[in-house]
Amino acid sequence: MITRRLALFKIAASSAVAATAAAPVVMTVVQAKTTEAPELVRLGRKIKKLDAICQRRKEAKIAARAAYEAAAPVLPNDLLVTAYSRDLAESERETDCDGDNVYPIGHAPQRRYHPSYYLRDALDDWAGIDDEELAETEREARDYMSRLLPIAEAYERSCDYALAISGFRKASGSHFHATEALERLCQRMAKIPALTTEGITIKAEAYDAWIRSGSERAQQIAALTLGPGLAADICRVLSGSDEA
Repeated sequence: MITRRLALFKIAASSAVAATAAAPVVMTVVQAKTTEAPELVRLGRKIKKLDAICQRRKEAKIAARAAYEAAAPVLPNDLLVTAYSRDLAESERETDCDGDNVYPIGHAPQRRYHPSYYLRDALDDWAGIDDEELAETEREARDYMSRLLPIAEAYERSCDYALAISGFRKASGSHFHATEALERLCQRMAKIPALTTEGITIKAEAYDAWIRSGSERAQQIAALTLGPGLAADICRVLSGSDEA
């Protein structure tokens, strides 16, 4: 798949070829003797193989996520934090199977709910205290949380079941390990200067593979990791010198 980024890099690489052809004869002789760094070529081959693996595992993760969402329960309204419940038990944000925050349509602020472990913690505060020792408001609070606890437990069991039958955890873990391996290779590649247009293309394709891998880290650091060195490589090859 040729993205806009990869196309731009290949255009730059093609420019390097044109510039070399138009250079003096002496430069042409020097350029003809230049071969690409063997380690860069080897890394390029490995990254191509990992790119294919990452794409397959990314698709598998997408399919598993769809299966999870089809089986997952809807968060019960009873568990949502209210003005009354917010002071009775701790709460947490609603998240999806990837641990990312969920923003349901029609709910401008993100929804918070009471998980079972926070309800148990709150109920533990009342454990061992007789009813006659509690004020009416305290008994009401205890009874309220006691009613929510089985609802929360049932919801969490249903979520766990959806994760189990969807295979999302396994698919997500397999994808993560593949993207981590790809990142390590790209980090190594970033330290090797490209000597020819072949090397520039190899680096551009590695950058594109990393961005498409589905890794969140790639979106944040791929350009910072491979970008500066690739730009320097293009300048160096275009100028026909050993230094950018």
